[in-house]
Amino acid sequence: MPGGENKIRVLIVDDVAETRENIRKLLQFENDLEVIGAANSGRQAVEQARSLKPDVVLMDINMPDMDGITATELIRQSNPAVQIVILSVQGDPNYMRRAMLA
Repeated sequence: MPGGENKIRVLIVDDVAETRENIRKLLQFENDLEVIGAANSGRQAVEQARSLKPDVVLMDINMPDMDGITATELIRQSNPAVQIVILSVQGDPNYMRRAMLA
């Protein structure tokens, strides 16, 4: 997207700082993406999503305070148009089912 216009605004959510930074580094190579924030908990993700209004949220599932699935449900209530990609090493079918329904 020429001239920096209409970039896809991304919020990164993960409780591990190194993971957040690695994702940020990967995304910097995409000219049509702009990382607008990073959160380290589900609760912080909900707050930042409300204030920053991202187009896309990259969400971890397992986090302290509030898990990514609950955070996803709350974010979608206030912003149904946001696209949320859930990232996890969790292989439990119940987590996957809950994530898809969120």
